[in-house]
Amino acid sequence: MLSPTNTRLPIELNDLVTLHSSFLTALSLHYAHNGIATPVDLRVLAPSVASVWGRRKVTLDDIRICIGVMDRAAEELRQQQPFRLSDYGQGKICLEMSEQAQSRGIMARHVDENTLNEAFVDGLENLWRAQIGNKNIYQADQVHEVRPIMPSRKRGRPRKVLGLAKAQATTTNMTTFQLTPNPSMLLKFIAGLPRGEIEVCSSLAKVAPLREKGRKRLQDLKDDAEQARAQKKSRYTTGKENQPTQTKITEFATTRKTNLLDRILAKQAFQASLPNPPTPAELERMAALQRAEEVLSVLSLLAAGKGMGQRVSFSIATLVQALQGSVRSPISKDEAVRCIEVLAEEVSPGYIGLLRMGGMCSVVVNPAARPLDLRNRLLALGVE
Repeated sequence: MLSPTNTRLPIELNDLVTLHSSFLTALSLHYAHNGIATPVDLRVLAPSVASVWGRRKVTLDDIRICIGVMDRAAEELRQQQPFRLSDYGQGKICLEMSEQAQSRGIMARHVDENTLNEAFVDGLENLWRAQIGNKNIYQADQVHEVRPIMPSRKRGRPRKVLGLAKAQATTTNMTTFQLTPNPSMLLKFIAGLPRGEIEVCSSLAKVAPLREKGRKRLQDLKDDAEQARAQKKSRYTTGKENQPTQTKITEFATTRKTNLLDRILAKQAFQASLPNPPTPAELERMAALQRAEEVLSVLSLLAAGKGMGQRVSFSIATLVQALQGSVRSPISKDEAVRCIEVLAEEVSPGYIGLLRMGGMCSVVVNPAARPLDLRNRLLALGVE
């Protein structure tokens, strides 16, 4: 007989324990083949879990139950939640591992299955124990048992008894009662188990306005097409079928031309309301500011090699050649000259100077006036 206060789990809850173990096994195999840096798509993981479990198809709600019970157990132990669910849009729900739960080292296991299984079982047993303490969810089921009767010992020779009568004489039927969980209450308990929360991915939140804008444009196009079909249908149903064919074609062409003109004018008005795009000169200046820090470091090295603490000068051709051989990404002559001009005019005018004499141009570097807050100055100029 099963006591109502016994913490042993019913068969349905034991199935959840095996489901959680299969989930961790499939997740460990996935991490072993693909690594832990990429989020795990549940549309790929769920069939693997079902294959390991071997009971039925695994759904998103099943995985949410596994993660929800683990999170509840982690909260009781005041530990970091091992996994989280993220929504990447268009039905793509991914499983991500928290940074504190990741194991370090080449031979380290990505998922500690034993610890997580024990935490899941403890959390499920605590929830089940609380359910048992709050409500009487057990019912008594009749169990028929057949028990043998030991024949009494008597002196003398035993009498012969026929087979059927002998079986009836040596056995007896007993009816006992066994306490089992109420199926409806058990299903209600499983439905009330905590589920893992699904958070919206940060990248999805950033592109949501763009998707909403595209959705509105698509809906406007559909509405315009539907309105055009409705107008065409209304023209046919109001007796215009009797008009000459040339009149119908002319009216349709006029309406279509008017609609096209309205769309063109609306597009022009929208483009006029937008801010002016940057000019080519502004683009060149911003590109030079982006490479100013790297070019300035090369100039400092060249000045230090030529003279310590003294003003040094370079010809523009020599300096461009040195820059082309020192920077990481390729740079053209025009880009190098533009970058040096921006350094001399805006970034560090006291440190870099340009001297022009006729068709010759020289660059003068003064090490004593080297800027100390270069990064802040670039931020002030608009460089991110």
